[in-house]
Amino acid sequence: MDRAWGWLLPVAFAGGGLALGAVFSGTWLGLGLLGLAAAYSAAHAWLWGRTLRKVGEEIRALASGESGRVWVPAPLRSLGVALEELGESRQHQLAQLQSEQLRLGALLDNVAAGIVVVDPQGRVVLANRALIEFFGLQPPLEGNLLPEVARNAQAQEAIDLALSQGRPETRQLSLPGGRQLEVQAVPICREGQGQGVVALFYDLTRIRRLERMRKDFVANVSHELRTPLTAIKGCAETLADGALQDPQATARFVGIIDDHAGRLTRLLDDLLNLVRLESEQLEVHKESCRVRSLVEACLSAVSQAAAAKRLRVEVEIAPELAALFDRRLVEQALINLLDNAVKYTAEGGWVRVWSGDPGRVPAPAEGAERVEILPGQAGARRVALVVADSGIGIPATELRRVFERFYCVDRGRSRALGGTGLGLSIVRHVFEVHGEQLWVSSALGQGTTFGFTLQTAP
Repeated sequence: MDRAWGWLLPVAFAGGGLALGAVFSGTWLGLGLLGLAAAYSAAHAWLWGRTLRKVGEEIRALASGESGRVWVPAPLRSLGVALEELGESRQHQLAQLQSEQLRLGALLDNVAAGIVVVDPQGRVVLANRALIEFFGLQPPLEGNLLPEVARNAQAQEAIDLALSQGRPETRQLSLPGGRQLEVQAVPICREGQGQGVVALFYDLTRIRRLERMRKDFVANVSHELRTPLTAIKGCAETLADGALQDPQATARFVGIIDDHAGRLTRLLDDLLNLVRLESEQLEVHKESCRVRSLVEACLSAVSQAAAAKRLRVEVEIAPELAALFDRRLVEQALINLLDNAVKYTAEGGWVRVWSGDPGRVPAPAEGAERVEILPGQAGARRVALVVADSGIGIPATELRRVFERFYCVDRGRSRALGGTGLGLSIVRHVFEVHGEQLWVSSALGQGTTFGFTLQTAP
């Protein structure tokens, strides 16, 4: 029944009762009917109040998202339908909002830059995974002041200035462990009012390291070029000043020029090889090759120097052993290893090249330390190729650094022997592009062993 007509009924009852009372002069009857109408009206009001309270509870459940449907009495069915449609629309909007939040969270967590948003009071509103990793923080960060979670004076200064002055600020940060960051704090404004700051933290560690390597590389190349060029220029000037008239002096100065010109040639060749190996366009052409024939070809390149020092050279590799590799690149690396072995082994010593199981390569001497330079790849069957010598050895503290460009344990000795400081860098890059393992083991005064793996041919 419609609510308005429901309230009209008890009134009609009351009027009818009074009319009947007047007609029959029955006062008690009129009063009784009036009381009946009042009772009916009170009961009707109580029932409607209870119904409306129930409807209110249903609407609150709908608003909180606990329910998608609303119960209403039959007279209010049209209202119930409208409320149910409103509830379905609201749940759909909530689902969309949650989906957008999840998408935004996934996007922020996969951004390489650290991101933090703070409100006008400096409290963290949002922070992504990269920021947490940069500063080694423990989530959640929301609700905390930035200095409480990331204690860095430069970052706090940039954010404070962006908050107070309303303009972007940039600072450079140095974190423990050597990480280098740049923070850019940008104010968030709405209708001319500051709403907080969003700060972006960029990791510049790799860029700074590459810049330092570039500067070191230029300095080392300049130094290595200057020494032979100075010697060549000095000899040429001496000859031009009259030494050409002295046959003995001429022969000596021409010999010096030839030696240093050869050193320049080797340096430039190594530089070009290193640049080619480090180029992303380098293509590795693997093919099945006999390992022993490769070793014998490389030994021929150092045979004269080995014979001059009366070194005993031994090869222990099965003639049928075959592996998959780029012959041109591996040959270049192996020649560098053999050349070092011959250079740094005293007269009457030995150089040995052999193959074996990668997991069973012994150290050259008791107490020698082994350092893994490249981890290699798992999967295919591999064989180890080892170049060992009885030379001067390498201090344990220098084992890893000898593969750096231009690094020499004894620069004076290396220069005297004609080294460029790039040979082992080339070796490392060759086996890195092959995805192979590389290691070195040495004890000072007791020899050195260089080992690498090759994928065996089927």
